[in-house]
Amino acid sequence: MNDICREKSILSDVQIRILNNSMDLLQFASDLSQREINVFVLGKQKDTLVLAAQRTPLFLRLSETVAEAGAGESITAYDEPLALRVFQTGTPLKGAKEREFGKMEPMMAYPFVDNAGDTIAVITFVGKVENNRNILTDTAFQALQVPIIDKSCKLYQALSVQDGIILISGEGKVVYADEMAESIMHLRGRDIRLIGENIYNSRVNLSGAKKALATHEGFVEDIRHGKIIFTQRVIPLLSGGKVSRIIIVITERTEIHRKEEELMVKTSVIKEIHHRVKNNLQTIASLLRMQMRRVESQEARDVLQESLHRILSISLVHEILSHHDEENIDISDVAQKLLTLLLHSMVSRESRIEAKFEGQKLILPSEAATSIALVINELITNAIEHGFEGIHEGTISVIIHNEGTWGMMVIADNGRGMDIDAVRNYKGRKHLGLQIVSTLVEKDLHGTLNFSLAEPQGTKAIIRFPLHEKGE
Repeated sequence: MNDICREKSILSDVQIRILNNSMDLLQFASDLSQREINVFVLGKQKDTLVLAAQRTPLFLRLSETVAEAGAGESITAYDEPLALRVFQTGTPLKGAKEREFGKMEPMMAYPFVDNAGDTIAVITFVGKVENNRNILTDTAFQALQVPIIDKSCKLYQALSVQDGIILISGEGKVVYADEMAESIMHLRGRDIRLIGENIYNSRVNLSGAKKALATHEGFVEDIRHGKIIFTQRVIPLLSGGKVSRIIIVITERTEIHRKEEELMVKTSVIKEIHHRVKNNLQTIASLLRMQMRRVESQEARDVLQESLHRILSISLVHEILSHHDEENIDISDVAQKLLTLLLHSMVSRESRIEAKFEGQKLILPSEAATSIALVINELITNAIEHGFEGIHEGTISVIIHNEGTWGMMVIADNGRGMDIDAVRNYKGRKHLGLQIVSTLVEKDLHGTLNFSLAEPQGTKAIIRFPLHEKGE
């Protein structure tokens, strides 16, 4: 919407910011009013309007017949005469909009004003609703005029079919309650209709509304009634420093709460498993270190050292997973820590081999992350042992890019360089690490592995692999 307004409207930057402050509320307002919302601004060309934003309510979003929003389109002002009239008068107007030839739908148009009282946008609500639900449209527009301060606020999340709506006046009188709200309150022991009741002198249990009237602040809370659990969002709408209306969104979520508790338990168990796997792998690493001190063959030491680094690479993935709630982690985090770990453990104090890391956020499932960790381990180990053999100064870099549906990783060094043709053959014990890398990239990640000479010197490994949605 910012880009649309700056490019096509006559609004100033300040007015665009004022309008943008309410844009995060559009979906909530559309769901609440049960009508399509359109936000019009005046275009730069004479007698034109620009559709800056559009939202459709829940029941239309669930329908396959809903057309895509036309945000950014410029139209003649005379194609939206009601919106044009509101711009001219600065007062709300009621009318109709022709959806299709001969098919008219009711429409309400409201002026959206800036701090000086000038109309900077017109917001229209389009669609048929029952007469007793018209109050929802007015309430939705009032909500749009209260900018969200906390962007993470859960008060204005989009509504669902499980939500019941209750509206309460500034005097504490229930002026609207839909069927879902009545049913939920019935579960809480309420056996008479809500509409017309006053929260101060009846048996209705709406203490959250009393709190909002007293504090002028909204909140989200869980309520238990026996074994039944409800969640209510209490949203006070302010006008002139006073609460003019309160929106209560109430949801019966006993089953959801039970599943959330089960998920939390499962998550805790999984994190504990990762923690124990990490500890077991580190124990194995310690045993390998003890074994290394007892063998005399340098070749045996090298084999044990390689195995040690591979185990520590896998251990690092499990350590990160033990601190996350999901089985998906940022591979850039793994790569950066692994680069530091390997340089610290493999490079002698006399050498000055520096690490250079550049990574974009790239979330991968734990299986793919483990494969990537092993690939990084093998390539960095290979660079240290072979690329800097006889060289005590240089740089090893790891670059990770998110290319939309593909991930790319580049591991390069400015060492002595390698025989690229020999490397590509992956033959013999000497190149066992590269055989492992090739297998992991092609079989596990379904990607490609390519080697080339780095500039001005050294070796570069380029890995590309497809990214999948979570769960795939």
